[in-house]
Amino acid sequence: MSTSDERTGRKHLPLSVFDELLDDAAVAVDCLSAIVRVCSEATGKAVTLFDLQGHSVASTRPGAGGQATFPPLRDILRRRTTTVPPSADPVLLAAELGTGLSRRKLLSAVVERGEHLGWLVVDEHPTPFHPTDEYVTLRCARRIGAQFLAQRRITRVAWNARSNLARQLVRGSGAWADLAAGAEYLGVNVHAHRALVYVLEPDGAHEDLDRSLAEYTERALGLEVLSTRGSEGILLLIEAHPHVASPTVVGRITSTLERAATELSPTGGLIAGVSSVYEPDSFARAYREAREVVRCIDRFTDGTGHRVLAVDDLGPARLFLANGEVSAIRHFIDDMLGPLLGDDAASTELIRTLAVWFEENRSMRRTATRLSVHENTVRLRLSRVHALTGLDVTGDATHQLSIHTALLVLRLRDHPALHIDSRCAETKDDTLPLPDERRSA
Repeated sequence: MSTSDERTGRKHLPLSVFDELLDDAAVAVDCLSAIVRVCSEATGKAVTLFDLQGHSVASTRPGAGGQATFPPLRDILRRRTTTVPPSADPVLLAAELGTGLSRRKLLSAVVERGEHLGWLVVDEHPTPFHPTDEYVTLRCARRIGAQFLAQRRITRVAWNARSNLARQLVRGSGAWADLAAGAEYLGVNVHAHRALVYVLEPDGAHEDLDRSLAEYTERALGLEVLSTRGSEGILLLIEAHPHVASPTVVGRITSTLERAATELSPTGGLIAGVSSVYEPDSFARAYREAREVVRCIDRFTDGTGHRVLAVDDLGPARLFLANGEVSAIRHFIDDMLGPLLGDDAASTELIRTLAVWFEENRSMRRTATRLSVHENTVRLRLSRVHALTGLDVTGDATHQLSIHTALLVLRLRDHPALHIDSRCAETKDDTLPLPDERRSA
């Protein structure tokens, strides 16, 4: 039962009732929002919980409820008179015109076990502050801090369990019945076909990069992502839509990872390889594919920029590039394409024509269309390649294999003539499913 303040007409909750409501809020499903609502009800004022970045986690006002309108956290914190590490003891901030604070605020840091987790702010509206408001704010801030840490522990346990499941799926270890039972408990579709991504972390990457990449790709693709750390890098198992072709799935994953690398690792140096789509019993093969792609990139790039390639970008030549002696491969490239490796425009034009000719499955017509030239121009350029290198690119299969392999190394080196085009795997309408072309071992 509440008591009334005759001066303001405000009703106050007895502290015993407040404590009971606070205990109930702590076990609610939306416990943080529930604690904020109890704080608002006990003080009779609008209350907002901010995280450290200034985002509103929960906000409410008394009476009708609903969202409360608060100035940005940076404007509120500007009125603090101390710069020492914050404590949970509430601080009364005076109102001042022109600062965004038209009314007084009670500000309490959410601190638990010495870790600052956020800010709880109480607005002096619609009633004036009461002597018990500081006590209520302090109790709520402390309870929120405890819940923050409890939720973090629960999330970490679930994350670790999913990570362990991903590791077992890749290794093929553990009884399938046990894996399926554990996956069901975690809400994971253990039967899903997936592509595997192997990520080689750049120097100085933050320790939660695996989680950040998993959350980014899951949010961007709308598909389930499992993540785990290997001995040398990060593994992502990304679910494939059952009605979308494997090349399309891989293309979307690759494009998403390129964006993720730019946003999450702005200093550069992130390398990733993407496998084809496989069934659960073939994830070990997917791991080998993705790791070979990463090894190729790592051996033949300078490591300053982000590089994300799929297994089909390199083809079977990746086995030679990933395991051959680097110096021998470099000599091989010079022997094959040495006369075409100049910095002049004519050499760049010939390299580009060769690359497009292979990408268009050695079709003169499609190559000419893509380069916006006549078919005879393509023939003349390929004849020029033959004259300069001695390699018959149009008539000798062995020469074709040699040149194609050499071009792959130039692509890994990011040769200016071979800048990767926009990936054609993205369809004009991603909502239209394509025939399923998944590959299985």
